[in-house]
Amino acid sequence: MAGADDRPQRDRARLEVEHAQREREETDQTAADTDQTQADADQTSAETDQAASDVDRDLARRDQYSADRDQAAADWERLHVEQTDAAREALETSSSEREATARERTASAAGRERTSAMRAATAARRDEIACVRDRTAALRDQLAEARDAAAAARDRAAEARHQRMHADDSRAWRALREMHERAAAEREQVAAERVAAAADRHAAAADREQAATDRRLGGLDELTGVYRRGAGELAIAKEIDRARRSARPLTVVMLDVDDLKSVNDRQGHDAGDALLRSVAMAIVASLRAYDVTVRWGGDEFLCALYDATTEVAIQRTAQIAAALGALNPPVSVSAGYAELSAADTFSSVIARADHGLTRMKPSRTD
Repeated sequence: MAGADDRPQRDRARLEVEHAQREREETDQTAADTDQTQADADQTSAETDQAASDVDRDLARRDQYSADRDQAAADWERLHVEQTDAAREALETSSSEREATARERTASAAGRERTSAMRAATAARRDEIACVRDRTAALRDQLAEARDAAAAARDRAAEARHQRMHADDSRAWRALREMHERAAAEREQVAAERVAAAADRHAAAADREQAATDRRLGGLDELTGVYRRGAGELAIAKEIDRARRSARPLTVVMLDVDDLKSVNDRQGHDAGDALLRSVAMAIVASLRAYDVTVRWGGDEFLCALYDATTEVAIQRTAQIAAALGALNPPVSVSAGYAELSAADTFSSVIARADHGLTRMKPSRTD
């Protein structure tokens, strides 16, 4: 009677195993489909990034060409006290080219905003994948528990049969051995399901980590529109790697807005915010489209200029200062420079730029 009493329990365990198996297989398929969707989205993001990079390089070439035309026109004016028709024509052509470049910059910025939005959507999809993987892991655990219950039921049935049978009954012994073997197989399957559940949880954690990275990559400072510090560090690190791979120079510039505290104290923080926005706009307008600009602190901006020596960086900073000096009221900035050396780390090159800024402003306090 013990075998008959165990049969309903074994049947229930078997049904639970089958149900958990079906549900886990369906969830596995959902995870696979979501993974494919994610891979497609990643490919689209990569293609968009490449397109934006190509536009940036073209804009940089246009900027350089316009700057050369401006310089030629200015040299012509210095040689001729009276402005000639040729000089005027050169200045007008250069101005038109700069306007066209500005329009393309706006289009490029819109493209970057779309890329940031795509990255945010990608991050959300990665979170969805992580949730699916977590659910799969939970179902695998459930399946393992059901298989454990089935194996335990088989063990109890085997023990009951062992107590009833006679030692010389070979058929009973074979049946008992087969029952023990099935229970052992069930336990091996339980172990495999638990290993798979752990792998699913590991994959879910990796998806969440990648989602967080996607969000950081799209992180812009809400006030100024340039990179926040976290996202900016990643962007600057990539520029440093690129400079090392290509054996090209890279200069880091630390800019500090002069007298921001006094503006906040005298005119209020709204005026200080407007000043910071003006500084960010002047920096972005004066640098190349692919140069990295980061709001490093309250009144500090950090710029990474790829394929630029310290001398070139100083010229770019002079253009920023000229743009800010034309404002009403005028705004000034102080700067420190550090050209990347073979011995530099990410931290050391930035520390050298900050030290150069400190020497420029001895009374500056962090």
